[in-house]
Amino acid sequence: MAIVRRKTKTLMLWTTFAILFAYVLIHAVGPADNQSEAINVDWRHSMDEMTRKRPGLVSVSKTRAVLVILFILFSMSLILLIQHLPISKVSSSYPSRYHWRRDGRRALPLCPLVSPLSVGWLDLSAVIPALLDDSDAFLDTMTNAGLKEGGSYEPSGCQARSKIAFIVPYRNREEQLTVFLRYMHPFLQRQQRHYTIFVVEQTGDLAFNRGMLLNIGFLEAKRREGFQCFIFHDVDILPEDDRNLYTCPDHGRPLHMSFVIDIHDYKPVSLMFLFGGGVIAISELDFIRANGYSNVFWGPGLEDDDFYLDHLRYRTLYHDPVEVDPQRQKLFDEGYLRFESDGLANLRYRLVDLQMKPLYTHIVADPMHI
Repeated sequence: MAIVRRKTKTLMLWTTFAILFAYVLIHAVGPADNQSEAINVDWRHSMDEMTRKRPGLVSVSKTRAVLVILFILFSMSLILLIQHLPISKVSSSYPSRYHWRRDGRRALPLCPLVSPLSVGWLDLSAVIPALLDDSDAFLDTMTNAGLKEGGSYEPSGCQARSKIAFIVPYRNREEQLTVFLRYMHPFLQRQQRHYTIFVVEQTGDLAFNRGMLLNIGFLEAKRREGFQCFIFHDVDILPEDDRNLYTCPDHGRPLHMSFVIDIHDYKPVSLMFLFGGGVIAISELDFIRANGYSNVFWGPGLEDDDFYLDHLRYRTLYHDPVEVDPQRQKLFDEGYLRFESDGLANLRYRLVDLQMKPLYTHIVADPMHI
């Protein structure tokens, strides 16, 4: 908008110049050379005679001359204005190669869709043990890389194409959380993503409710910053290849990213199970339209079975088995009856704490029974 305002001022200056130029030109009509006063008097006398015989001729001629001159100069100024306007300011339907500051100056180029910093597939069996050592050195590395308090990062060499919120539901898995954070931060930074990691921890004595924690994380993240999309990511699953792009999906096309996992022998999960857990990317609008996750599933299972799509390989982190709610299948079968009322619409929780930690934004919440 700053560029448009500056160009508008230029247009106004051109128009003023055109009016002044036309005024001078019309009032300067007379002999071309510097002749004597007698000739000037004769010329004015001839013009007066012509005006008396055809009174409207001179007036109409002057008006037409002014209009023609103004039209030509105005057209030239418009051409110059359009030529100097950046395409990204004329139409937002096509992304510009460059990001523009509010003052109109060109800043950083947009980050490429596929980052040149990617290293490809990694053997996580060798990587994971090293992630549990020397936390101070890792914090120093992340600080030097530009990671801000609260787990926020923005690439310095280019303008990220979107701003992503990572929502991680969590309770009593400290080692897995450590591995997750120390692996995912370098992973996302190599992809040149602009992101913030929110860890939503459930407190209280009730059974773990993953769906409610994801809904809570979505609302709390929205209240603090503007994000183009949200990636809901389990703490016990890691992508093996940084060419697995963590980007915002198109509206109306939520993306199930963790479709090929080691515990299924890296075979695509059958769609008959509608497996939609692990990692899901979705736009803010689509998540609101879907009314979020269901709030009725206490304990593991089926709260995320509405989302699925394919992508690349993932490695799971081991954890002790968790007791399954025997009523979960019945709740799932009746889910269509609660679609409009169960989710963001009836979410109830108590925000216990919110802290900006070095590697993530820590949200502690106490979900309440509906």
